[in-house]
Amino acid sequence: MLQRDRFELLSAYLDGEVTAAERKQVEEWLATDPVVKRLYTRLLELRQGLQAMPVPAASQSVDQTVDAVFKRINRRPKQLLLWGGAAVAALFVGAVSGFLPGNNSFSPQFAQSPIEGSGVAQNAQLPSSAQPVNSDALMIALDQPVVEIPKAPVSLPADAVEDIHNDSNDNIR
Repeated sequence: MLQRDRFELLSAYLDGEVTAAERKQVEEWLATDPVVKRLYTRLLELRQGLQAMPVPAASQSVDQTVDAVFKRINRRPKQLLLWGGAAVAALFVGAVSGFLPGNNSFSPQFAQSPIEGSGVAQNAQLPSSAQPVNSDALMIALDQPVVEIPKAPVSLPADAVEDIHNDSNDNIR
């Protein structure tokens, strides 16, 4: 039998959780094996030491602790109901505000073609703070970029590279 199995059986013997056959075996080990006897003595001292340890006094009575726990448990559904109600109210306010008159955020909006020469779209309703934009100014910005974009170097085709290579070899002769 392994040492671990002996330890578990000895611990069960101390707790009174063994069968009659296991009890006989442990008592035989205690009578004949000094290692098992030492382990038994150490486990017995440990058990007695744990039982003799003072139990710290509770800062609250058991009744106060139980009451506090149940108050907290009973408060949770109320909080969930409160937060759920707030969410439903926020959704309702958002839905109603979308249908109020004067708010065209959900109505379809289409782009209009500009009036010739004016730079302002036909039938466009601009807010009082908006300034009409001249379309020629946009064309200038597109035709003449603010930052110069460098051009990538152009590589020669493979045939041209071979021709250059062959020409240079002809000059060597």
